[in-house]
Amino acid sequence: MNIGTPTNMQSYQRARLARDSRYDGKFFVAVKTTKIYCRPICPASPPKEENVVYYQNAAQAQEAGFRPCLRCRPEAAPQSSAWLGNEAILNKAMQRIQSGALNQTTIEGFSANLGISDRYLRKIFQQHLGMSPQSYANHHRLMLAKQLLQQTQLSITDIALSSGFNSVRRFNDSFKETMKLSPSQLRKKSSNKDSQAVNIELHLYYRPPYNWQQMQRFLKQRELPAIERVTDNSYSRSFYINQTSGWFEATHQPHKNRFNVRIELSDNKQLMLSIAHIKTVLDLDSDVSIIEQHLAKDAALKPLLTKGLRLPACWDTFEAGIKAILGQQVSVKAAYGHTQRLIEHVGGSYSDHYRLFPTAEQVMKADLSFLKMPGRRKQTLTDFATWCYTKGLSGEKNYELDEILDIKGIGPWSYEYIKLRSGQDTDAFPEKDLGVLKALEAHQITDTDSWSPWRSYATLHLWNTL
Repeated sequence: MNIGTPTNMQSYQRARLARDSRYDGKFFVAVKTTKIYCRPICPASPPKEENVVYYQNAAQAQEAGFRPCLRCRPEAAPQSSAWLGNEAILNKAMQRIQSGALNQTTIEGFSANLGISDRYLRKIFQQHLGMSPQSYANHHRLMLAKQLLQQTQLSITDIALSSGFNSVRRFNDSFKETMKLSPSQLRKKSSNKDSQAVNIELHLYYRPPYNWQQMQRFLKQRELPAIERVTDNSYSRSFYINQTSGWFEATHQPHKNRFNVRIELSDNKQLMLSIAHIKTVLDLDSDVSIIEQHLAKDAALKPLLTKGLRLPACWDTFEAGIKAILGQQVSVKAAYGHTQRLIEHVGGSYSDHYRLFPTAEQVMKADLSFLKMPGRRKQTLTDFATWCYTKGLSGEKNYELDEILDIKGIGPWSYEYIKLRSGQDTDAFPEKDLGVLKALEAHQITDTDSWSPWRSYATLHLWNTL
């Protein structure tokens, strides 16, 4: 059965016949005669409409018995959850599962970290997706495995473990049942001779438009040479995640609406979570056309909008918080000078060329006397790091970020800035930010409530005018 309204069906049909990349990841096209599902941009000859079934999520197509296309590779499509509307809990659960949060824990533990019962979690998945959370998780494991099989020369064992499977046998059985091919057979069909075994190299797609010039400029202005490099067409950095160190380089390929991403990891079991972080850092899954249409309804804001603007994020909430605290009441240049010194004194070493951003535990235990700033601000750093360490800020933990407002030295500006730069909230709005205030005054804007739920993007548009 087709998913969506008659109006959606007409839009889907036009989009797939035009191979419109703006719809990539918004829906998937399943073909009843071949039992294969594709992205709307698939280069294959389009099937007849009477042979087509539309799904808004690739996992739904898989659950219905369709196999992913080997040409357009649905697993590489940008994620989309706009059709969920206000289902915040389901959206959060899906994002965490896509990050691998259900790979190493039980459904009961996963639900508890979301603050709901496992029974309710199963209910909302069945209601909106027609499948269980476990089936949804297995779909994403298989899709990552398929991507690794086609784009790398990692061994079958490494691919199984990197994709979240606990055993090679289980991986082989699940893969063959879904794909109707064994992993080795798929690899032979793909015959990717250009792949290298040293690094993991993947393609991460986005829906256009993507304003790389603005993203590159934002990152370059805030570049921390100890951990990152920004070039005309790429962004690379080291990172630390779940006791695993790593590095990635994302090179923009605008003619293909994607980034070519090379990843190094000391433990490939963290690959799924690392990919999710990279997508957040570069804001790859957002549908900016919808965001811009909404913001353009404000006649005062409309002339200020920059087409294709994305929201650059820090690696995680802890990094965003440290940068926010170090940026209080100083210039951007001074703030990043403080951050660079913190990395050099406290962060670990990754290679001859990179260090690692400090962990919460390292900052919590560090003597911060080398930082030339008021003692109260240094204590705020220690207190924030202690809170993060206690909460264990990983994607699997359930915490309320507004608790940090109880930390002396963290006020509404810092709180909103952290939400904005962590990439976890599209509606963050640091209304007392000096740049925001200047832009609002310069353009005589008084009503900002109508921008919700995209005030994070509106903030960046305002900053972009300065």
